[in-house]
Amino acid sequence: MRARNVLSFSRALCFWVAVTFPVTVAASAQAFAPDEGLITKLSGAVTYWNKAEQKEAAPAQAFMKVRQGDHLKLAATGSLTLLYFGSGRQETWKGPVTFIVGAAEGAAIGHQKPLPQPEVQNLPPKVTKRIAGAPLPLPGSSMARSGVIQTMAPTCPAPTKAKPSVPLSKEEQQKIKEAEITYQDLRKRAGAEDVTPELYFLGILADYRQYPKMEELVDAMLAKRPGDPTLKHLKSWIRSQAAAVR
Repeated sequence: MRARNVLSFSRALCFWVAVTFPVTVAASAQAFAPDEGLITKLSGAVTYWNKAEQKEAAPAQAFMKVRQGDHLKLAATGSLTLLYFGSGRQETWKGPVTFIVGAAEGAAIGHQKPLPQPEVQNLPPKVTKRIAGAPLPLPGSSMARSGVIQTMAPTCPAPTKAKPSVPLSKEEQQKIKEAEITYQDLRKRAGAEDVTPELYFLGILADYRQYPKMEELVDAMLAKRPGDPTLKHLKSWIRSQAAAVR
């Protein structure tokens, strides 16, 4: 069965991976389909499976990436929101329904007539692609990129001292300002529990190691989803990075 979280190994293995992992990824990438989207919201009973990679269904999670060919089955009380990286399509499915993830959209399957259809919202592809590339593969977090390629990499202990934050140039300040405008626009259109705008801006801030602003953003996400374990872990990681550069 395909694992969806980064696995933790010993510190000694980290050096070996630093040397061999790039080759392993290159070889594995040819065997598995790329991630097509991200489950940004999930509630109720939802399972997934992919006939090409696994035979048994497993529980799906929020912040889990999905691939083309993944089957997602929602119970009557289940619901999820899926964001497609390439097309910018955001689908909200409500159970009971089973659908297959495509390259740019999902398709319901079954004998029910008419087949259930999702609520759809379209986001700018530049936003969804930025979310796909956000540098936030945190240890033990379901926000980590899913799949066999990634689970071959151990979660190495955090360094004792993070790379120091550097002063932002005028160009970098302008990029962040422009990204914040996009973020605020996304917030106006997002639902009450939709953290897609925050995921986008969080990726931008992470590029420039703007930890205080990142923590504020995670607080905004936690306000929408109090007690979410992934977000709480993310906040702890941000705080550790910020403390290390003081």
